[in-house]
Amino acid sequence: MKLSRISSVVAAAAIAPAVLFASPAVAADTATSPASSAPDTTPDAKPDTQGNAKADENNRFAILKIIDKSKPGSRVYEAAQAAMNGSPEDRVRFLDEGYELAQFADDKLRTAQILSIGGKGVRREAGEALKKGTHEALRQFLEVGQYQARDEDNAVEITSMLVTAKPGSVLYDAIQEALDGSPEERTRFLEVGQHAARETDDRIRATRIAMTGGPHVKEAAKKALRSGKAEDIRRFLDVGQYEARKLDEAEAAKGKDKNKDNGNAKDSQESKEGQGAKDGKDSKNGKAIDGDEQKRDGAKEPKESNGTTGVQPAVATSSTGSSDVQLASTGAGSTTPWVIGGSAVALTAGAGLMLTARRRASSEN
Repeated sequence: MKLSRISSVVAAAAIAPAVLFASPAVAADTATSPASSAPDTTPDAKPDTQGNAKADENNRFAILKIIDKSKPGSRVYEAAQAAMNGSPEDRVRFLDEGYELAQFADDKLRTAQILSIGGKGVRREAGEALKKGTHEALRQFLEVGQYQARDEDNAVEITSMLVTAKPGSVLYDAIQEALDGSPEERTRFLEVGQHAARETDDRIRATRIAMTGGPHVKEAAKKALRSGKAEDIRRFLDVGQYEARKLDEAEAAKGKDKNKDNGNAKDSQESKEGQGAKDGKDSKNGKAIDGDEQKRDGAKEPKESNGTTGVQPAVATSSTGSSDVQLASTGAGSTTPWVIGGSAVALTAGAGLMLTARRRASSEN
C-alpha cells in the first residue's frame, strides 16, 4: 500500500506542471480567435461573453485594426466607433455581423459612385454587380471587375487618339507602345505619358516655325521656347503664331505699297521728261517742216493756177505763226499776160534804139 501511494504521489507531481502550463495556452487560443480574423470577413469563433476581460480586450484590438483601415465617414468606420464606445456585447455583435453589414453598405455605395464616373465598360460591369445585389458580386467587381473594365475603356480612349496624332510624332509612337503594353502601362500613359509626348511634339513644332517664319513669328517662337513652359509653347501654337503672322503680313504689304508708289513716281518723272523732249523736238522740227511745206505750197500754187483766172495768190506767213502779216505775193493773176507782153515790147524797142545808136556812131567816124 505504501509503495502504491508513493507512486501515485510521484505521478501526480509529474503531471501537475503539464496540466498547469497547458491550461493558459488553451484559454489564449480561445480568446484570440476573434482578433485573428481578417477585417473583411466575419470572425470564425464567438468571443467569450461571460465576463472574460481578456476576450473583450482582444475584441477591442480587432475593432481598432478595422477602424485604422476604414475611411472616416464610411459605414464601417461609424459602426466600429460605436462598437468601441459600447459594451462588450456590442463589440461581439459588431464582429459577428455588424461589420459585414456595414461593409456591404459601403461596397454598394462605392460601386454606385464608380458607375457614375466610369467609362462605358466600367458602367456596364458596375450595373451588373448592382443588379445582382449580392455582396459577393459587389466584392468581385471592386476587386477585379472594375480594373478589367477600366483597362478596356483605357484602350478605347488611347485608340481614339490615333485619329489626331500625326504618324511619326512622339505622341503617335507612345500611343502604339501603350496599346501593345500592359494595363498598368496604359493607365500610366493616360495619366502622364500622353502629356509628356504632347509637350515634346509642341517643342519640335515651335522650333520648326521659328526656323521658317517671318521676323515677328520667329521672335514669338523663340520667346516661347526660351520660357521652357509647356503652356507658353501651347499658347504660341494656338494663338501667338497667328498674331505674329498678321504683323509680318501687314509689314510686307506696307513695303509693297511703298515700292509701288516709288515706281509710279519714277514712271511719272520719266514720262514728263520724255514728253518734254518730244515736245521740244516736235517744236523745233515744226518750224522747218512748216517752212518747207509753205515753200512747196508757194511753188506749187502758180503751176497749178497757170492760165487760170480767179485764183488768189499764195501768202506766206511768218515763222512766228501770225497770219496777219504778208511777206510776199506770188503766182499769176488776170494781169500777168499784159505785163509779160509789155515787157517784151519794151525790150524789143530798147534793142532797136541801141542798134540805131551804134550805126550812127559808125557812120560819123
